[in-house]
Amino acid sequence: MVRRTRKNAVLKLGGVGAFAALVLGAGLSLASAGESTATAVSVTCPTVADKLGAVPAAAKAGVDQELRNLETQIANVNARLAREPGAASGQLNDIAGKRRAVLDRIRLNITRVGGTAPAGLDQLATCTLRNGAAPANAGANNGNADNNGAVAAGGAQTVNCPDVRGQLPAVPAGAAAGVQQELANLDREIAAANARLAQLAVQPEGGPNFVNNAVLGPLRSKRIAVLDRIALDIARAGGQRPDLSSLATCGLNAGAGNAAGGNNGNAGNNGNAGNNGGAAGAGNNAGNGNAGNGNTGVAQTVNCPNVRNQLDAVPAAAAGQVQNELNQLDQQIAEANARLAQLAVRPEGGPNFVNNAILGPLKDKRVAVLNRIATDIGRVTGQRPDPRLDLATCGLS
Repeated sequence: MVRRTRKNAVLKLGGVGAFAALVLGAGLSLASAGESTATAVSVTCPTVADKLGAVPAAAKAGVDQELRNLETQIANVNARLAREPGAASGQLNDIAGKRRAVLDRIRLNITRVGGTAPAGLDQLATCTLRNGAAPANAGANNGNADNNGAVAAGGAQTVNCPDVRGQLPAVPAGAAAGVQQELANLDREIAAANARLAQLAVQPEGGPNFVNNAVLGPLRSKRIAVLDRIALDIARAGGQRPDLSSLATCGLNAGAGNAAGGNNGNAGNNGNAGNNGGAAGAGNNAGNGNAGNGNTGVAQTVNCPNVRNQLDAVPAAAAGQVQNELNQLDQQIAEANARLAQLAVRPEGGPNFVNNAILGPLKDKRVAVLNRIATDIGRVTGQRPDPRLDLATCGLS
């Protein structure tokens, strides 16, 4: 009897020891995991739910689903970065495009049932990198920012663009909504450019003209398009068409630390960017036989079907929303071209990389826009037309 009790005690002691060892092992494992993830690159995005205000009851289910979609997008990007830390470049632009599509759907869910569209949603699309320390050899390879057109980690630059709101003439009431939407597009383009510059602060890349060709040039092209649409909106509503072309060119604000001081002059003057046309105007680059940055390869551009020319007559009540969607198509093309400009400077991926990382996602985004255009028209006419999904697929120039 005594032996049995002693044996049980030994077994119990052994069990406690095993449990302690298990807990200790788990603790070590968690500590190790904490050490490995403490410096892992991940994205952090603005919260959206607390910026929506009162959501109509009829829209709540749809909005809640879209909020879950935002969380899924963040989780998917972070899962990829956990597997491929080197894929941080390009992920911010990718998730920004996806978030814009979701935010547009949230706005549509609310306004469709008579609610008021929340203000400032467009500003919530841009995410940043967290714990995004530059690769160990980044400093050694790049030396200083003067030589690579980027900035050292911790010294992110930002774009410095002329104020458009303060330069506009009196906007006719009939043009106010369209002009306001275009001003929001300008804000969104600046935010996207600043996100790209933040990436470069974390992971410098490219040659001496990289910022001009991959950031400032495409930004100028986008702003020209938006400023033209603003002028057209005003003229259509009976106002005098203003000349806003001088407001298209942006420069750079120096970042903290050692920003690209040596290149600020060129970037601010933007002469190279204006001549090259950036990613959106890669025709000049291809004709010159260079990559648009004096480096390797020739920057390709996407070649997409023209949706504006293929639309049937759009009801006046749907014209504003349809125009917004067409603007989204333009922005998607500009983002894809900017990504292709990056690849001309710094090739990556296998033979199907462009299809999988650029053309495939671009097609998905265009399908979503084309469906929304059909819905916008159907909401006014009472009969939703078949969306022209044959216009979703883009090729390469």
